[in-house]
Amino acid sequence: MSKSIRLFLRLCQGRLLAARNPEKVWRVGAQLTNMLQGLSRMPSGCTVNHRVVNGIAIEVIENTNAGANPDQTLLFLHGGGFAFGSAANYRAFVARLCKKAGVARAWVPDYTLMGQAPFPAGLNDVIAVWKGLLQERGQDELLLGGDSAGGNLSLALCHVLNREGLKLPARVYLSSPWLDPSMGMDDCRPSVNDAFLGPDLARAQDWLKRIFAAPYTTGHNPQDPLISPLLGDLSRLPPVYVQCAANEVFMIDSLRLVREAQKLGTVCHVDVWLGLFHDFILCSPRMPEGRAAFTSAAAWIGQGKLYRPPEFQSRIRQLSAPVQQPVV
Repeated sequence: MSKSIRLFLRLCQGRLLAARNPEKVWRVGAQLTNMLQGLSRMPSGCTVNHRVVNGIAIEVIENTNAGANPDQTLLFLHGGGFAFGSAANYRAFVARLCKKAGVARAWVPDYTLMGQAPFPAGLNDVIAVWKGLLQERGQDELLLGGDSAGGNLSLALCHVLNREGLKLPARVYLSSPWLDPSMGMDDCRPSVNDAFLGPDLARAQDWLKRIFAAPYTTGHNPQDPLISPLLGDLSRLPPVYVQCAANEVFMIDSLRLVREAQKLGTVCHVDVWLGLFHDFILCSPRMPEGRAAFTSAAAWIGQGKLYRPPEFQSRIRQLSAPVQQPVV
């Protein structure tokens, strides 16, 4: 991790924790994601089209590069704490992901953010887009991915699909997912020094509750599995691959997910990267660790393969479920 990134993280800590106005934090988050968008470039052979599906605006990324599998479609749900972010912010990232994974197309919806309406508005939009995807591309191998809050919505979507008996994605990719906005206590809680929010876990959790969780769950029980999908039925999930950082509060959610998967026989793989920060894969163009994680994510999305870059093996804690018992 470069010195400039470390300096940026240190500067973030004090300013974020001092913030008291959620909407101000959301505006800063939007400014930051817009800045990252300006630094990103669409890869060659990829184009974007704007559409409306079941009333929801989406961007459709088309990957026309040689070798792209025409029978694969990815739905990607962007992060941003349910409060900021957009399909445009993630356009270049998702296009690069499609190109690397060999996926022919991706749908990226602009779901309702909580500044416009809290839960379940954003999730309802995601459900509507998935149903549109089933109508139009239901014969494809459908893939699902999301980062941070988008990872939450991805797992919540799987719960809804199971309830309604609809086709599930073939597999799911999650980057630094926030799977339990109820912030429930658990015995699987190691000491975490969050790269953005500092070493005081209780203070970091309190900040997340005030700035993001409480506004998102207004009027609803935060333990609802569609809000905190980690608390739902995890026995009928598609295969899941998660990447997170050891230096982020949300690592705990990923550890709880793989632990529960081990009990239920659900296929789940979690890579915990040491010495990094929340959603570091978004820095993939400019950071070696991000580029390596990006390659791993693409291998899973496109082919369902687990790839751990050998040059970073010592920095990845690999957890998988179900646990394969040795043949005696």
